[in-house]
Amino acid sequence: MAQRSPILGAMAEAGSNNDLRGLAARITTSQGAGLFPAMAQYLASMLHADEVLIGEVADELHARTLGVSQQGAPQPNYTFPLAGTPCEALVREEAHREENDGQPAHEADAPPLVADSGYFGLALHGADGRVIGFVCARSDAALPITEHQHCVIEIVAVLLTTELQLLRAERERASLDTQVQRLKSQLDSIERGEVAAAASGRHLAPAAGTPIDLDDTEATGLHHVQREHILRVLNATRWVIEGNSGAALKLGMKPATLRHRMKKLGIARLRHQP
Repeated sequence: MAQRSPILGAMAEAGSNNDLRGLAARITTSQGAGLFPAMAQYLASMLHADEVLIGEVADELHARTLGVSQQGAPQPNYTFPLAGTPCEALVREEAHREENDGQPAHEADAPPLVADSGYFGLALHGADGRVIGFVCARSDAALPITEHQHCVIEIVAVLLTTELQLLRAERERASLDTQVQRLKSQLDSIERGEVAAAASGRHLAPAAGTPIDLDDTEATGLHHVQREHILRVLNATRWVIEGNSGAALKLGMKPATLRHRMKKLGIARLRHQP
């Protein structure tokens, strides 16, 4: 018999009620990074908590909030040291649990929960089972978590985990795009100088700082990507470099620049190529 997914099982147990209708309304009106503060407000209202934090593990020593609710009002996000906080205990408890059980914590029967009379904390796990985020709620009064509330929290945890993974992936892609653009700009600047020097017969003095070696694949992530891209264009243009149908125009380069870059990247037409 096929197993029911955790989120559908949680929905079935929670049933159709005001909490789920409120959750649906929050999800409908909140997208992207706005989901985190919306869920912080929602959980604070449902649990009658004085404070709710939804955040991510920034590094081994720090955490960063993504949504904060205090006394029913949203608050600005901030970064804080994990040492000595309940969030540190939550992350450490999950690491200990994973080591002892021999399985990623996200495969357990229920979401890992660290609870006390006026506090609860829930870890959010990435695809590899590592803790990437958390949900914490605190109140001066007791915070009894009912079975019904636990089911709703399971649903919220799935939503938050998915959105956090997307957020982190977008950050990584943006960082890589910035590095590629920076390296491309440096390459273009160096090659323009080298081409101009070769055309005038002058010797080009070394540029200030550490030059980029196009033959060093570890120093530049562009070497392989750029070589393959140029080869695809050359094959598509039947190795015609100049003219309106040439590879140089399609690549946005001058023919002399393209030839210079081909030489640097070790690109040469084989005899058997058409």
